[in-house]
Amino acid sequence: MRVATHTLTAADGGRFEVTRVAAEAPAHHQPIVYLPGMFSGRRFWLSDRGVGLAAHLAGYGFPGLIVERRRGGPGRPGLEDHLQHDLPLVRDWIRSEWNRPAFWIGHSFGGVLASRAAAELLDAGDLAGLVLFAAQFEDGKRMLDWPGNLLLSGFLRIQRRFPAPLLGMGPNDEPRAAMRDAMQLVTRGRREPGLREALARIHAPTLALSGLGDTVDPPTGCEKLIMHFGSADRRFIAAGRATGFREDYTHPGIVVSKAAQAEIWPLVTDWLLARAGAGPLRAAE
Repeated sequence: MRVATHTLTAADGGRFEVTRVAAEAPAHHQPIVYLPGMFSGRRFWLSDRGVGLAAHLAGYGFPGLIVERRRGGPGRPGLEDHLQHDLPLVRDWIRSEWNRPAFWIGHSFGGVLASRAAAELLDAGDLAGLVLFAAQFEDGKRMLDWPGNLLLSGFLRIQRRFPAPLLGMGPNDEPRAAMRDAMQLVTRGRREPGLREALARIHAPTLALSGLGDTVDPPTGCEKLIMHFGSADRRFIAAGRATGFREDYTHPGIVVSKAAQAEIWPLVTDWLLARAGAGPLRAAE
């Protein structure tokens, strides 16, 4: 597998990494942008051993760009900064490199950011479709909404980073700015109409999946998210035993589990292939 990691610098000086995964099939389809959620990064989509959804889809002819958020250095490392300054560079890279619409795939807050990018940053010709795993902002998340966010805000006044690994919440710490942006996104998204109205501008094909065993982003909220979209081609799947799946999928398990490899990955692959068009391999690929 051909993989290369690039460091990009945004206009505000912020730096972030993008891992490019080359397509590994004779037919080359549209590129895929992968956005991880909070407390995770590149390895959620592609492990150091080359295992992951990005590798699986590369085998079916989908080149990928795994985009990681800022973790430090110049520039504010917040979710809003990532959306407003970093993701436009990814959009422009796709335009210049492939000149084809891309699929955007996101997990958890990565899926919310992918949705906001579709609504706020991408033209119709930039977007082939969205695949959202466990992505929502309206249900649960008690520590990000009032009154739980009062405790989190107090903690962040003392600490510069949120210690997710120490708390068993994921492999990566989160910068203070990212956590504050997450709180603002949840509280404003629930109480003000702006975000929901923006999501109505999305008309691209959308597949949203959630696990019936997910206690972080429950299926009710994940279904609400795509119901705000204007997409005619829109499908929501709650994956669990009650709906014919092998297990009640958890928050990370909807992507990174043996069961997901066996039945979620093929489902997503079929959905993408049904909406993809093969094209000639560009010299840079």
